[in-house]
Amino acid sequence: MNDKFKIVEIVPALGWGGAQVFCIQLCNEFAKYPGYEVTLVSLYHHNQNHLPLSLLDDKVKFISLGKKRGPDPKLFTRVTKLLSQLHPNVVHTHLHAGHYNLYAALKLKDKSIKKIHTFHNLAKMESPLWIMRRVNNYFFKKNIVTPVTISEEAYKTAVHEYGNSIKWLIHNGSVPAKPSEKFEEVKNAINKLKKDEHTKVLLNIARISKQKNQQLLLDCMRTLQNEGENVIALILGDCSTDDKPLYDALLKNKPSNVHFIGKVNNVGDYVLNADAFVLSSLFEGLPIALLETMSAGVIPVCTPVGGLVDIITNDIGFLSEDMGYESFLAALKKFLHADEATLQRMKDNCLRLYKKEYSMESCAAKYNKLFVS
Repeated sequence: MNDKFKIVEIVPALGWGGAQVFCIQLCNEFAKYPGYEVTLVSLYHHNQNHLPLSLLDDKVKFISLGKKRGPDPKLFTRVTKLLSQLHPNVVHTHLHAGHYNLYAALKLKDKSIKKIHTFHNLAKMESPLWIMRRVNNYFFKKNIVTPVTISEEAYKTAVHEYGNSIKWLIHNGSVPAKPSEKFEEVKNAINKLKKDEHTKVLLNIARISKQKNQQLLLDCMRTLQNEGENVIALILGDCSTDDKPLYDALLKNKPSNVHFIGKVNNVGDYVLNADAFVLSSLFEGLPIALLETMSAGVIPVCTPVGGLVDIITNDIGFLSEDMGYESFLAALKKFLHADEATLQRMKDNCLRLYKKEYSMESCAAKYNKLFVS
């Protein structure tokens, strides 16, 4: 008799995004639990442009379902058939993978299977089409699927959209930043970009997109350069085909103190060589990159969106008053001109808060409580 506790995590694809990194790390954490069997399912076929499967623990089984681009009705039955074969105790979906699990939620004969869906963004950003929010509402109110939000701000928007069906708030977690065998190589490369040993290094870990609003960061960095501030910004992230024109425009018009690094497998090396984590986004859920940088005591300087407003208090980092140029520039200058005692206190607070609330161990334990309840 197989008495394993089976968890199936489902994502649209293992692209280079925070939600995807989170899923891999959550799977790896559950793989450590005695008696747990973990399967990660990607709706799209995995390809060379996705996160490397080497990031997955060997004990985690990986399955891809070959989704076509755009709506794929056949996937509804494919997901149902797979779950019927796997006989999981829990099906946990992320992003728009949740929509393809709804048919299975109705058709699966085993009604004891717990169906969980995590909102990684604000409610309307997660499901932009009103018809899908109506469908979600039905499944939530009937207790067929249990929704989870990842930050206080996301929780508020979900309650506004779905009412008292929203009961669970589980903060995202992250594994701590660690050096790789490339650490010294990265350190030397960054040092060559710096003016001198006092140059501050700002790190933007985000895909190139309108949402992440790197144009605002570039505008502010140009001003800081013109004013003689000793600072550089490194941007780690790739872009989709649709966002390639935006990326090209940013690259063409960037100031010389901004450097586009692209996507890398060794983000931790850059985190451990940074002074501040900068995010100029227009909207967010609870960025995994923020949590990873906090694990290294890197001070956040961000726009006031999503879960950022709940974490970045005055003793943790610097939030701009709004998403405007003057406001974000002022936040950057506050960081650059802060005294060492203030910065050290913020670093210590970042580390303390990460260990208490945002480690992957803490996050997985909270999900496990939901899974077995």
